[in-house]
Amino acid sequence: MQGDILDAMWKLLKPGGTLVYATCSILPEENSKQVEAFLSRTSDAVHDALDVPYGQPGVFGRQLLPQINGHDGFFYARLRKQL
Repeated sequence: MQGDILDAMWKLLKPGGTLVYATCSILPEENSKQVEAFLSRTSDAVHDALDVPYGQPGVFGRQLLPQINGHDGFFYARLRKQL
């Protein structure tokens, strides 16, 4: 379902536009693997690395792990539609 949502939203994005893919999950199948699969099937998509001080960097996106008395975990990645 997440792949279908990414595909549908990508069609609405203007060239040069940015899409932030975010989940409240720590599962690679819902996070980095979704981004990787999307990039492999979408020729005009580029992953833009995020240079921020929070979350653990991955090949695609950044992962925040669950915290006691905090959040349950979070993933986000920035995708850009080439011109």
